[in-house]
This record gives sequence, structure tokens and C-alpha cells, in this order.
Amino acid sequence: MVVVGVAAALLLRKTTIDSWVLLILFVGHVVLLIGAVALLAVTYLLGTLTRHGSRLTEGPGGRCGWTLLIWAGGAALVGYGRAALSRLGVELDRHPEVNPWLLGVGVALVVGLLSRSRRVRVGSAVLISLFVVITAALQALN
Repeated sequence: MVVVGVAAALLLRKTTIDSWVLLILFVGHVVLLIGAVALLAVTYLLGTLTRHGSRLTEGPGGRCGWTLLIWAGGAALVGYGRAALSRLGVELDRHPEVNPWLLGVGVALVVGLLSRSRRVRVGSAVLISLFVVITAALQALN
């Protein structure tokens, strides 16, 4: 991406957009990618430190899958929740500090679904189901 950004900066010098802005945008994407990789690495490390917490964290391959499932499932829950709440009139964009909390709750619920403990799995499934059913019912009433 950096190479593409530099090429764009050099080739698009005569455009109305400042070419260095394009370079900064590409470098910004690289920084975001590094941050995402670091987040996944820390989650993998947590799975390594808590191997007994889930059947998926017992081996390295399972931990990779566990890490990806956690973040994909958490992101899906947040995406659904943001869409459902915005249709209900809740303006989450006015309160950006809520977003990390939503992602944390979504990830925690997915971690619970992948837990070794049956009680934790059932509790997480019930909470996710309640959230989906309640928001769907509220949307149907509107």
C-alpha cells in the first residue's frame, strides 16, 4: 500500500488533490492494518494463556480459528446492533465513545459461546438471542 501511495503521490502531482494527502491515506491504511494484526495477536496470546477455557484454544490451529471467530462474531453483533438501534432512532454517531463498549460486549458474548463451560455457553446464547429478538420485535412495532 505504501508503494501504491508513493506512486499515486508522484503520478498525480498535477491534480487538484494534494498528492501527499493520498500518500497519508495509504499509510493510514497500513497503520490500521498493523493495529488489526496486533489486536489479533494479543487475542491469540490470550487464547494461549487460557488454553483450558475453550476446546478451540487447545492447539495452535484452533486458537487461530478461535481468534478469528471471536472478532468476526463480535463485529457481526456490533453491526447488527448498530443497524437495529439506528432504525429504532438511537443515534450512536452522536456518542462515539459507546462503540468500543459495544464491541467489547459483542466479543465477550462470542467468547462465552465458545467457552468450555456449558453454563457460560447457554448464558451467552440466551443474551444474544434476547438482544436479537427484542430489537427485531421493537423494529416490527415501529
